Amino acid sequence: MHLIRTTTAVLGVASLSLVGAFVVPRNRQLRTAKSSSSSLLVAESTEADEEVTIEPVKENPDGFDTDTALFCAGLAFDAYVEPPANSSRWERGSKGMNVAFSSTSFTKNLYQGMVEVTPIKCTGLPEDDDNIEKAITGNGVDAKIMVAAVEGQWEEDIKLLEKGYHEGILELSGAAHVGTSSTAWSNINKKKSDAEKQKTGKALPYHVPKTWGKDGEAIWPEEEPFYLYIQDPPNCKLLFTLFDDDVISEGSALGSTYTSLADVLPQVKMSREGLIDKLKASVLKRIQSGEVGADEIDEEVSKEVKNNIQEAWEGGLKLTSKPRLKNKNGQITLGAAAGGMVAGPVGAAVGATLGSLYEGQVQGRIYVRLRYLPIPQTTKKTSRYNVLGGMPGINWGNLYERHIAKRIAKKEDIELAHIAGNDLEQCFVINHDVTGGSCNVYRSLEKKLIVVSFRGTCELVDLITDTSITQVPWVEGEDPEAEGVALVHVGFRRSMNSISRRLKELVLATVPKGEDMGDYHLLVTGHSLGGALATLFISDIGEFGFDAGRALPQTAESDDWWKAITSKFAGQGDMVFPPTSKPPPRPKTLRLYNFGSPRVGNKAFAKRFDKIMDDGFIDQAYRIVNDKDIVARVPRSMVTLNVDYDHCGKTVLVEEPLEGTEQSQVRLWVEGESDDSLCPVRDYENRIADPRSEGTLIGDLMTTFSKGDGGSLEAEKSLNRLGSLAAKFQERLSKVSVSDVASVVGIDKNFSERELQIVQSLVKGNGLANHMEDSYYAALGRAVGFVATVGEDIREADELV
Repeated sequence: MHLIRTTTAVLGVASLSLVGAFVVPRNRQLRTAKSSSSSLLVAESTEADEEVTIEPVKENPDGFDTDTALFCAGLAFDAYVEPPANSSRWERGSKGMNVAFSSTSFTKNLYQGMVEVTPIKCTGLPEDDDNIEKAITGNGVDAKIMVAAVEGQWEEDIKLLEKGYHEGILELSGAAHVGTSSTAWSNINKKKSDAEKQKTGKALPYHVPKTWGKDGEAIWPEEEPFYLYIQDPPNCKLLFTLFDDDVISEGSALGSTYTSLADVLPQVKMSREGLIDKLKASVLKRIQSGEVGADEIDEEVSKEVKNNIQEAWEGGLKLTSKPRLKNKNGQITLGAAAGGMVAGPVGAAVGATLGSLYEGQVQGRIYVRLRYLPIPQTTKKTSRYNVLGGMPGINWGNLYERHIAKRIAKKEDIELAHIAGNDLEQCFVINHDVTGGSCNVYRSLEKKLIVVSFRGTCELVDLITDTSITQVPWVEGEDPEAEGVALVHVGFRRSMNSISRRLKELVLATVPKGEDMGDYHLLVTGHSLGGALATLFISDIGEFGFDAGRALPQTAESDDWWKAITSKFAGQGDMVFPPTSKPPPRPKTLRLYNFGSPRVGNKAFAKRFDKIMDDGFIDQAYRIVNDKDIVARVPRSMVTLNVDYDHCGKTVLVEEPLEGTEQSQVRLWVEGESDDSLCPVRDYENRIADPRSEGTLIGDLMTTFSKGDGGSLEAEKSLNRLGSLAAKFQERLSKVSVSDVASVVGIDKNFSERELQIVQSLVKGNGLANHMEDSYYAALGRAVGFVATVGEDIREADELV
């Protein structure tokens, strides 16, 4: 009801529409035309459903490319699939930033190895002092163990470890890779844990309450290990924090400690070559002594590898620091009482003062099992990444291959047929716990191609009904009230900003050592919210290059773009990117193909985007929209609130076959390339019209009144003429629509008709259905001449018009 009510209000006040949008009118005729890479279907506006002459579009080799669109579509929806949350691939950041490394060869360029952490128990737990939390989870600390790898040039993090009072991992600035255990809730005891073991085969972490003379404990009987990526093992420090998890609040740190990785696992001090030499010497000695026969060498080498490289450490670490107490009322009272007993009022004052200064003792131990796992050098050739999609039963990779095979059979652009090489691989996935910003990055070294694909939202209704129209400056620090300032959606910017800096660092790292980003092509894509993030990302890269010294653009001075990279990716002193005074690097080409993207910013931002394209820093920018996809038509401009939104790049319209049919006619229209028609997805600028203009209710009635059947009313006095005039009035009034009523108050009739159509599409469910992956799959399949249906084999269309 909210959606319908909001949109219907547009008919009364056009500027207050948030959800209403333009759609392809039913009487928009589509005609086929040949393009540089496939058949196009050109959209032409007509007032009646009449046949349109088919005319070829002039070839544009630099225009929209269906190969690229289909390739990007597969990766845009592939971004909805992430590794399991408990996978060892994940690097968990201290500020909600997470990265899952998918490619061993890529990971090896960044890290030397991983530390496997298996929580065992923690002792010395205090009682929970939160009465509300006690009522929910029981009387005791809900313990969770957090471990972080601290290394690199993050001096503030190294200094933190030396402090006596701090929040541990919660205070890290960003150098850490963080892993966490599950929570041992205080209302789970050993009996309940054993019962769960009987039921599911796996025991739960449990709590041992504090008793007289014995502190509380938390036990993890069958906890799965988690992993920390390590760049420089000999110099890495591990920071451990005991955390009290809460259901109501965010929880709090209880205490922390740290140790050098080399102190507990000395083998990390050895180089890879040193380890190999040690293995050789050990095995050779045993062979010479006769302990090992010739037929046992392979088995013995395996044992030595396990003993020397994968040797584990298990033990307890005493907590050495803690946060400062936030509530000291109890100890101040006790101090005052004790002081008063000794020295009266003066003693009470002194005791209260001492009580306010006392922070309490650090207590507790964390017990874990640690194991170091070097990341192996890989020379094995991996198979090409199989692009499926986000929904079961969809195979974007197969659709793309079928399309390419058909083109090759027709001898079309054989040399450029495959966009990515046979070595296409997924390098990593990055996301943020708080903002939800997420993307996948792929590369093909063979084709020198990098693809950044942003994930959309799974809550389509929330995206429409709860979308804020609030805008903030694109360049942080600029005055939002200043004329001509580029403004963008506050939520989109916040989401992109949360992952931008780390993403730029990692994308730069996808280029192998010794090669240059300037030799690589960069494709940026995304669906839904992912399309909005893709637009922001490419705007940043297009205007400023890969400035990894900051997140999104800002007026404040940023760090040198290479500083964090040399710190984070410098394994054992070998810098991947040496310090340089050169500007941030740029890719050889930069292109954007997104799908169902909402509008991102105001007209000033769109103009800024256009200028970046005009200057040649963005080579292509296309927004593919499926029929009446509602998400591509929000947020709406609101003139009364001085908020305007506009799209960036060119619109590309596709359309899936009608339900129950297998229409083979190609459906594809490209703004500015297919014909000169206005884009029906952009916001309608001329909403206010003259109520007396041609086509409006008043205009038509005035025309009828003034002209009658060709003569003036004054010249015709006969009853026949008056009867004819009355009949024309009656005929026109019988066709009155809501758009006619809107035109009476000066709202453009075409605009109101489009607003009504989007209301109807929402009521029927088309607006959301056209946004889904299966609908884009069918529409893009149709655009390249195939019938693509979820769960069915892809078939070539029988007829192309």
